[in-house]
Amino acid sequence: MNIVLNIAVVGIIYVGSVQIQEGDVAPGTVMAAITYLSQILNGMMMLAMIFSTLSRGMASSRRLQAVIDTESEIRQEASLSAEGDGSRGSVRFENVSFVYTDNGTEVLHGINLSVAPGETLAVIGATGCGKSSLVSLIPRFYDAAEGRVLVDGVDVRAYDPAALREKVTVCLQKSELFSTTIRDNIALGRPSASEAEIRSAAAAAQADGFILQQPEGYDTPVAERGMSLSGGQRQRIAIARALLKRGEILIFDDSTSALDLKTEAALYEALNRDYADVTKIIIAQRIASVRSADRIVVLDGGTIAACGTHDQLMRTSPVYRDIYDSQLREEATA
Repeated sequence: MNIVLNIAVVGIIYVGSVQIQEGDVAPGTVMAAITYLSQILNGMMMLAMIFSTLSRGMASSRRLQAVIDTESEIRQEASLSAEGDGSRGSVRFENVSFVYTDNGTEVLHGINLSVAPGETLAVIGATGCGKSSLVSLIPRFYDAAEGRVLVDGVDVRAYDPAALREKVTVCLQKSELFSTTIRDNIALGRPSASEAEIRSAAAAAQADGFILQQPEGYDTPVAERGMSLSGGQRQRIAIARALLKRGEILIFDDSTSALDLKTEAALYEALNRDYADVTKIIIAQRIASVRSADRIVVLDGGTIAACGTHDQLMRTSPVYRDIYDSQLREEATA
C-alpha cells in the first residue's frame, strides 16, 4: 500500500505538471488530487491493518482457549486410600525415583526420607543434583516415576490437588510480585487475613522494618514484578506471603539467597519461635543458612549421600566437608 501511494503521488505530479504547462489545469487542482488520493489510500491502509489485527487476535484467542481447556495430568487417584496416620505436617519418601519425561533424564533415584511434624530439614548439594525436583514432588507439581511420596501418611496421589496444596506452602527463589500495594502482595494467598496477621507475618519475614520506611507503609504501590524493590526486599515480601498462608508444610526453595546472613539468621530464629508447629524444608546453597537445622540432607547425583546434623556431617560426610571447605575458601578470597 505504501508503494502504491508513493507511485500514485509521483504519477499525479508528473501528469499534473504536463497539464499545468499546457494550461489545462491549475496547480491547486493537482494538490487537491494528491490530498484526496492520500486520504483514500491511507484509509485503505488503516482498513488493512484492522483486518491484520483481527486475524492475529482470533489466532491468539484460539490458542488461549486451547490452554484454558487443557486438562491437568495431575488428578486424584480414587483407587488409593485417603486415610492418614493422624500426623499433621509429616512427609515421607519411599524409594522415590523421578525422571523428566521430556528428555528422559533420571534426576532422583532411590530416595528414602522421613520428615517429622514440626521438624526443620535442610537440603544441600551441588547445582543440578535434584534439590528442587525433590521438594516439587511434595505439592505434586510432578509425579514420582517410582515409589511413593506421603503427606500426613497419605499418598499425595490420593489427595485432591487443591486440598494437598492447601497443606503445602512453597516459597521460590524468584517469586512474582504484582503491581498493587505491599499489603495486597502479602495477602495474595489469604485475602481474608487481618491487618495484625499481615504485620505479624511481615515481622517474622524481617520485612516489617523496611515496609514502614516506605512512603505509604503497607499501602505503598509495588511496580510490576516488584521492580521498585531490591532483590532482598522482594524475597522478604514473598516469605511473608508464604508465612501468612500458614500451611502445615513450608518449603523454602533457595528463597533466602538475596538476604544477608544477619537477616537470614533473624528469619530462622523467628520461624523456630513462631512457627514451631510447621514442618520446614529448606533448600539452600550456603552452609551458613542450614547449619542450625534439625537435620541436613546432602544430595549428590540424585541420591542421598548423607543425612544428619552439621557436626555429624562434618565428621562423616566427605561431600559435605567439600562444600564447607569450598565456601570457606570463597569467603576468604572475598
